[in-house]
Amino acid sequence: MNKKSGKHDKQGDAKAGDVKKMAAAKKKAPRKVEASGPNLWTRFRTYLREVVYELRKVVWPSRKETIGSTSVVLVIVILCGLFLGFVDLILSRFVRFLIG
Repeated sequence: MNKKSGKHDKQGDAKAGDVKKMAAAKKKAPRKVEASGPNLWTRFRTYLREVVYELRKVVWPSRKETIGSTSVVLVIVILCGLFLGFVDLILSRFVRFLIG
């Protein structure tokens, strides 16, 4: 529609129609699931074979390395727990002092 004359403009209507067609063309149809690929059991067996293959390439830590790493983690956890407990004790006493 032309603003000045109030009449319909053929070019404006054509452009609006083109926009609608382009918008409709952009919409994608939902994909259909095709059963042409391998079935579920075959894919599962392939997955398990690949998992076993990858696990054979892993370099597992020795017992000594595992115990050492576990010890380090336990010491750090205990130290952090003691530190947080101490901070909690100090802050709770401070809050109790403020409240009265």
